[in-house]
Amino acid sequence: MAMRRVLAAVLALLSLLGPAALRAQPLTPVAVSPPASVQVVTPAVTSSAGLSAPGVTQALRDVKLSVTVPGRIESMLVREGSRVRQGELLLHLDRTLEELEIQRRRLLVQDRARIDELRLKEKTLGEQVQSLRPLLLTGGVSRKQFEDEEMALGSVSAERRALEAAKEREQVELLLAQEAFERRHLRSPISGVVTKLAAREGESIGPSEPTITVVDTSRVRFIAAVPAAWSQRLRTGLNVRIELGQESQLRLRMAQVVFVSPVTDPSSGLVEVIAEFDNPDGAVRPGITGRLLF
Repeated sequence: MAMRRVLAAVLALLSLLGPAALRAQPLTPVAVSPPASVQVVTPAVTSSAGLSAPGVTQALRDVKLSVTVPGRIESMLVREGSRVRQGELLLHLDRTLEELEIQRRRLLVQDRARIDELRLKEKTLGEQVQSLRPLLLTGGVSRKQFEDEEMALGSVSAERRALEAAKEREQVELLLAQEAFERRHLRSPISGVVTKLAAREGESIGPSEPTITVVDTSRVRFIAAVPAAWSQRLRTGLNVRIELGQESQLRLRMAQVVFVSPVTDPSSGLVEVIAEFDNPDGAVRPGITGRLLF
């Protein structure tokens, strides 16, 4: 009986509240703020305008110099770190024999006494032949006498021409001796800094043996490896950015693309790209790595 009375009371209450009480009420979401120590990180997305490729810098001109003849270094005029100008003498080998040969050849070329003598004799004989020609027509001299004078003039002229030709050969031989002397010297073909000496004063070196390295850092090139799919965006003459160094000491340089390889490396699928930029203050040391941004 008690259970029936409770059930009847519940039904009577529901009938008073109406059907709206039977519908489910929506739940209101509660905003929860993350703690102050938690940061929400959004992953970076590489867009088509922000591609990059790794690479390394190189000096545009890095030359290893050597002499073309063997010999002993008589004088080394530079050391590591020396700044040199184009055409400056860096070292020379022992050169005494070459100096003496130049002097001998020069004396031979300068000796023109016999030629001057023959020129004077040729002039005198020529005047005699001209003076005898009218006499030959009038019978004042015999034909044999006139022909003897002509033969003497021809002989002197031939000897003079032969000596002059010999002097020309001696002049060429003097130039050869001077060239042999110059080959005992090593001069810098560029302006730059000496970075390495492979031999010292007093040591003997062979021909074409790298002896001195000179580097010009006033212009630098950046060699990058770009995926083949991206290389279509690059072309010769395009201006790009070069990001060099570590994150704490980044340097940004504007460069110009000078080479885009027409072939793709089959093992890596990468294309070589070279860009160059000026470095007049030497702030960028060739050999550091970086990224090509395009």
